[in-house]
Amino acid sequence: MCPKSRSVALPQGKTQWPIVALLVFTALAYIATLRFGYVYDDVLQIENNPRIKSVDYLPSYFTKQVWAQAQGQPANLYRPLFLTWLWLNFEVFGTSPGGWHFTSLLMHLAVVWLVYVLARRLLPSDGISAYVAAGIFALHPAHVEAVTWISGATESLSAAAFLGSFLLYLRAREQDWAAKWLVASLALYLCAVLTKESAVVLPAVLVAYELCYPFQPAVAGEKLAWKKWLTVLAAYAGLTAVYFLARAYALHGLAHRISDVPVWSAVLSWPWVLYFYLSQLLAPFALGPFYDVQFARGFDFGTLVVPVLVVVLCVAGLWFWSRKAKSNLPLFMGAWFVLTISPALASFVVMSRYENVHDRYTYLPSVAFAILIGAGWSAFFRRRSGAQKTRLEIAAAAGLLLALAGLTYRQSLYWADDQTLFARGCAVAPNNVLARLNFASEMVKQHRFEAAFESANRAVQLDPNSALALNSAAESAYFLGKYALAEDYYQRALVLAPPRVDQLFYLGLARIATGNYHEALAALQQGQALWPDSPGYHGAMGNALGHLGDWQAARDEYTKELALYPNSPGAAKAMAMVEQHLASAGSPATAHH
Repeated sequence: MCPKSRSVALPQGKTQWPIVALLVFTALAYIATLRFGYVYDDVLQIENNPRIKSVDYLPSYFTKQVWAQAQGQPANLYRPLFLTWLWLNFEVFGTSPGGWHFTSLLMHLAVVWLVYVLARRLLPSDGISAYVAAGIFALHPAHVEAVTWISGATESLSAAAFLGSFLLYLRAREQDWAAKWLVASLALYLCAVLTKESAVVLPAVLVAYELCYPFQPAVAGEKLAWKKWLTVLAAYAGLTAVYFLARAYALHGLAHRISDVPVWSAVLSWPWVLYFYLSQLLAPFALGPFYDVQFARGFDFGTLVVPVLVVVLCVAGLWFWSRKAKSNLPLFMGAWFVLTISPALASFVVMSRYENVHDRYTYLPSVAFAILIGAGWSAFFRRRSGAQKTRLEIAAAAGLLLALAGLTYRQSLYWADDQTLFARGCAVAPNNVLARLNFASEMVKQHRFEAAFESANRAVQLDPNSALALNSAAESAYFLGKYALAEDYYQRALVLAPPRVDQLFYLGLARIATGNYHEALAALQQGQALWPDSPGYHGAMGNALGHLGDWQAARDEYTKELALYPNSPGAAKAMAMVEQHLASAGSPATAHH
């Protein structure tokens, strides 16, 4: 248990102009994002998501996973209040991205204000340390992903509820567990976990606070005070249990591991992950949507020994700081950071090796980082006195925040559109397969097939056993007219993973282009059996049958295609050609197989 320390006092007075100025300055740093469009998952989660476009779906938010509208998505995210947030935004803004970016920025500003309130509670009242802490949090470039990416609003939404719950807990504690504050805190905690699962660590943060700032009641009432606190903690634990039950029901389990990395290797890499996130906060210069991850494979110096030493030095430094300053703040903030980053460590074990670390995971943990900087700031400038000290402190703070704002503005520009974002991903993480595949997909959309094939083929070289990489390379090869190569990639992908609707379709078309009509028909028939009446399938089968000389069967397939998709120009032209063949023959042709 940490040495006893007196509980911090409530901040006095009304919000002063500096925090208002900071909020305005933060908004200006992100102002360019209001003209950005949708990127990455936004299209699937907003534009093409029927579940957020009708109030009828609201009950299903609490019984199904976030990605219930999409096939093939892992059921690991249970975020009913986030879906509710999306529905509310759609009701107000429709699919216009500017409004969505505006509300995301507003939520970030709300969290900045809450960080300021928390910093006022925890930091010395002299100087501007609370403003510095809030400013560092507001303008840190590592938060660009959470603020600029619409789908990243889970971070600010959950953090706002998390911080609000913690602050109300402190108020209830100071008023002998006043019911109104305690109930409000519990309600916000429930909102936090129903927005993002990482908020489930709040009860552990409360325990850490009690260890670092324990009760100091009269001796006669000490036992009763601890009994009350244990009852309060039981209430948070009870809500946590309810959340896990609801999550297990909706996801058919608490989580589903999709990583192909051995569990022991992922766990052994946790020191490297901590080191990675610390480096992102301390030196936020090479940020991107993807990163190349270094997995520990044993007693390796670079991926295990060095990260462990760095983590140990950080812990020792916080302990020394705490002893020297005679304050438990460094220890509590250290505990806050470790506890709030721990869900990211769990995600590292569960998620794909190509998307198991992200800047947005530092959003809530960075509260501790910012407040520690504020504490160090206060300690440094406390040694000086007079007007010169005040001017120097303000100038240093202004310079720091201006530098962070510049980095944040520049980093935010990478999130303007998918091409810029995925190009940045490839630049920051050249060996990340997912970064390469997303860039290739965007190049296909722009009909830049050479660039798409180059990126996808590089992904195949990085991971020859990735069905996604093989499918991407096959698709771009097909559009480049490299039909034999496309067929080879598709066949290799089919061995590695279950078939996809687009995969069998383009495999059939590639075989038609190379004259393998019987094999093409077999692939198309397989796809038609798996996904009946998918767009283009009947037309492609008619194409193969026409090449085989079975004009009557070809006409039947084109008829089905036009009945399902009457605006298909390719099917209409092909039907006209089939009718000419049948007319010239004088009677329906028989099959030539």
